[in-house]
Amino acid sequence: MGRLILMLAFFCASGVQAADRAFQEIQARLEKHAVVRADFLQMRTMKDLQRPQLARGHLVAWNAGGVIWRIDQPIKATYVLRDDTTIEIAADGSRTVRSAGDDRGAARIGRVLRAVIKGDTKTLDDWFEAQPRIEGERWSLTLVPRSGPIGYFVKSIQLYGGDFVEGVRIAEENGDTTHMQFRNPRAADQPSDEERRLLAGE
Repeated sequence: MGRLILMLAFFCASGVQAADRAFQEIQARLEKHAVVRADFLQMRTMKDLQRPQLARGHLVAWNAGGVIWRIDQPIKATYVLRDDTTIEIAADGSRTVRSAGDDRGAARIGRVLRAVIKGDTKTLDDWFEAQPRIEGERWSLTLVPRSGPIGYFVKSIQLYGGDFVEGVRIAEENGDTTHMQFRNPRAADQPSDEERRLLAGE
């Protein structure tokens, strides 16, 4: 019996180490890019609606600054996701600024979204139980919330990609789902002057 317990402990430890290595490899791939720009297609399926809601646009993710999320269709709007605030810019240029203290639930979802888009695996590992998987150049990452406030909103998150995050599926506790596909990703060393100003809240 003692030998069996030791063998089980060894295999469990080996499995944890393999998962840690896979997680670190995914993190290393994503952290290579200081700035990532991509086009996106977002499909949100809500249990109370027969048809999914579609949105198209493009994004900028800067490791040091945050995320700019520009929606082109069906309406034009820009969201600047920063650590302490979220800035919503309407088509007419009017701005609405929300701090993390204004709506703690929305702030938590915003922090998760920023971490997902930026590929911030360190932050995600603090909030979720991670199940990484690598097959050649492809990888996937399933995230299940640890006990805490995020679990009230999110049931699970699945990410997948190669050198970049190419897609995200979010399953919410209320039964709604969101699938984001990121297309034509490209890396840069620095954001543009306009992007820097937006992420600075100017």
